Amino acid sequence: MNNSLISHLLEDNTQHHNFFILKLVSFLLAVIVPVTILMKISGLTTPNLSLTNIVKVVTASALILLFLRSILKVYGKHNASKWLVITSIFSIFMMFRTAAYAALEVHTILYLTIILSIFYFDYRLVIYATFLCIAGDYVFSLFFPQSIPTGGSAAEQFIRYLNYTWAGMAGSMGTYTMRQLLHLASELKYTNDRLQEDIEKEKKLEQILKDFIAAASHELKSPLGIIQSYAEALRDGLKPNKQEQYLNTIINETSYMGKLVNDMLDLSRLENGYAEITKQEFDIYQLTAKIIQRWQSWIEEKNLQCQIINQTAYPRVIGDYSKIEICLTNFITNALQNTPPGQKITIHIQEEEKHILWAIENEGSHLAEKDLQKVWLPFYRTDKSHSKEYRGTGLGLAITQNILNLHKSHYGVKNTSKGVCFYFSLPQAFSSVQG
Repeated sequence: MNNSLISHLLEDNTQHHNFFILKLVSFLLAVIVPVTILMKISGLTTPNLSLTNIVKVVTASALILLFLRSILKVYGKHNASKWLVITSIFSIFMMFRTAAYAALEVHTILYLTIILSIFYFDYRLVIYATFLCIAGDYVFSLFFPQSIPTGGSAAEQFIRYLNYTWAGMAGSMGTYTMRQLLHLASELKYTNDRLQEDIEKEKKLEQILKDFIAAASHELKSPLGIIQSYAEALRDGLKPNKQEQYLNTIINETSYMGKLVNDMLDLSRLENGYAEITKQEFDIYQLTAKIIQRWQSWIEEKNLQCQIINQTAYPRVIGDYSKIEICLTNFITNALQNTPPGQKITIHIQEEEKHILWAIENEGSHLAEKDLQKVWLPFYRTDKSHSKEYRGTGLGLAITQNILNLHKSHYGVKNTSKGVCFYFSLPQAFSSVQG
């Protein structure tokens, strides 16, 4: 974790404990005053301790706390603020001892200065508080003789009980301090873990971007090279019977590059959340048949059997028509590309829990386990997916995945006994069923 983050957390901790200590001392004053008055009335204090002195000390302490609070509102996060707080608290406790002429029953009150300093997790502050207490006690021993309260053994016993109370409060505060320390450690660890996760995500995104740029550059390099070489050949002069062939090749390569750029732009819009979907009802069976008819010449050229099995009387779904058309086109051309000549492609349309499940299965080789999830990656091609009949951009399934994610569709790919099956689902249009 970087130092600036640690400093920020510790600054927040300093401010928090500054105000916590102010509240705690205010509570202690509220407790000490009635207890001291009760002890005075019961004759358990030294004769030197008067009610007038108690009122003076409480008034002065309240003014110090109010002044300290106003300063902390502005400078509470500064490191120097904790030193000011401990010095002020020590001064308040010293006033209580002065009012009692360093009586035995107020000796232990200075211990609270040391305990309160622990809250800041700064050993220098604890040493400073300890030094203040020792110096203050030494000064009192010079100016005030030992004062023993009246009341005999009962008073001494009560004072011991009072000392036990101080010790208990000190222990409670120490426990609270440890809990706060554990809480801070947990917060630091959580922040550090989140930071590490963000770093890992950034590294992965950076690597994905590098891979994407490298793959895109590779895809564009090949047609650019062909266009350049064919254009140079035309410039240098060709036999008339070859000019048309070269021009057609240049046009085809340019068309491929245009499709690749458009696909890259579409994928970028989808991945960055710029694409929106407009849902409507439509017949997915009719849309499938329309796309199959579009690729009929390729089907006949490869001598493939292509069958649509509609197992529902109402194959109407809810989705973005144009974007689902892209998905079906990508799934169907992917199947046509990877099905060996003379084999079969089967498309199933069926109802499944208020949804329409669309699945396309092509006969042929299975996908390797490592390819089952990677097929959705941009420019990813399996070893057996290269086809001379159809030249895809390598972005079709990546675009399809993003569109299906926008529809919150359940989709996937799996190996079957005959080959490979891609599938997805969309909500069924129930208005059609009811109508």
